[in-house]
Amino acid sequence: MKKRVAVVVLMAGMGFTGLARAECALGSPPAVPDGSKAAEAEMQAASAAVKKFMAETQDYMSCVEFEGKSGNGNWQKKYNDAVDQMQKLASDFNKQLKAFKSK
Repeated sequence: MKKRVAVVVLMAGMGFTGLARAECALGSPPAVPDGSKAAEAEMQAASAAVKKFMAETQDYMSCVEFEGKSGNGNWQKKYNDAVDQMQKLASDFNKQLKAFKSK
C-alpha cells in the first residue's frame, strides 16, 4: 500500500513539475465584426470568441504570475500587456455591439 501511495505522489509531482516548466502562451485576439453591418449570428459568434479569449488570457496571466514568482523578472510586463489586450478587445467589441444594437 505504501508503495502505491509513493508512486502516485511521485507521478503527481512529476506532472506538476512539467506544468511549471511549460511556456505560457497567449493566442491572438479574435476579430470583431463591424456591428453596423454584421448579422446577429456573427455577433453571437464574436461574443463567444471574445469570452473564450478572455478566459484563455486569464489562464495565461495566472501562468505568467506563477513564472514570476519562480524568478522570471519579465512577468509583470507580460501580465500588463495581457491586461491591455483584454481591455482593448472588450472596448472594440462593446463599440461594435452598440453599433449592432442601434441599427
